[in-house]
Amino acid sequence: MKHFNTFNQFYNKYLALIVVGVAAAALLLPQTFLWASSYTTLFLQVVMFTMGLTMKPVDFTAVFKKPWLMALVTFLQFTFMPLSALLLAKLFQLPDEIALGLILVGCVPGGTSSNVITYLANGDVPLSVAATSISTLLAPLLTPLFLSLYGGAYLEISFWSMFLSILQVVLVPIVGGLIFRYFFGTRVEKIETALPSLSATAVLLVLGGTVSVNSDTLLGTGMIMFLIVWLHNLSGYAMGYAACKLFKIKLSSTRAIAVEVGLQNTGLAGSLGLAYFSPATALAGAAGTIVHTLFGTIFASICSYKDLKEKEASAAAVTELL
Repeated sequence: MKHFNTFNQFYNKYLALIVVGVAAAALLLPQTFLWASSYTTLFLQVVMFTMGLTMKPVDFTAVFKKPWLMALVTFLQFTFMPLSALLLAKLFQLPDEIALGLILVGCVPGGTSSNVITYLANGDVPLSVAATSISTLLAPLLTPLFLSLYGGAYLEISFWSMFLSILQVVLVPIVGGLIFRYFFGTRVEKIETALPSLSATAVLLVLGGTVSVNSDTLLGTGMIMFLIVWLHNLSGYAMGYAACKLFKIKLSSTRAIAVEVGLQNTGLAGSLGLAYFSPATALAGAAGTIVHTLFGTIFASICSYKDLKEKEASAAAVTELL
């Protein structure tokens, strides 16, 4: 068990580098992960089931304590992010299928890795967990709704088919995880430390699968797709900060909200793109998984470094007074 815990800590500490490694392998040697593209839905169900296993009633106390913050996150996530994606698609004159994929990234709920990024950034983790849970539970209705609203001009979208698909991929596994935890809670607690690694591995396989089927297109577009996805990601962080500044929200909650709005469930976007449209529609999801993880890690490092410097400055000021 000791060796596993050591490996688990190493795995989570260097997850950003592992993401880059998997992405590079899938990009340059697509046959390595091409098999995974057939199982992206299954891998996402594993992620959602794991999310359900880790959910506790206490995680939702933030909803009741600060319901207006939940409403703010949900509003920005499902209105601003699709709109930002649409504007970027028009600005860069993206082809229809790729543009729809970018809008799809904007319409999915917050990514499960947002909780880890918030923790590393010294943000409000309970708020992050509650916001991710709420947006994920609302996704079966809101994702196809806003995709139809913003992306309908590009390609025909079947609302009910996508609604039922997201129910199967998102809601059913989460409810299954909650039920399993209710009946086998003590057993779940014994393996709880391993669940983030299991979830991360499933996300990596989704990444590998979506990148592998898009390797030629990604290599052909060069850095432009990564730039567009990063600008979309950055717009979410910026809007999160701007809204929090307007409402004078404390720093830890501001960081959590910025991460929640900016960091989308790109794995779900890629999987839906592959299932309902084409590999080209999954392109933004594939690029987004790399960009969101890397930029989120960088953001968390900057926040952590800033807090450390402020702490050191405060300690030095106290020493001088003494």
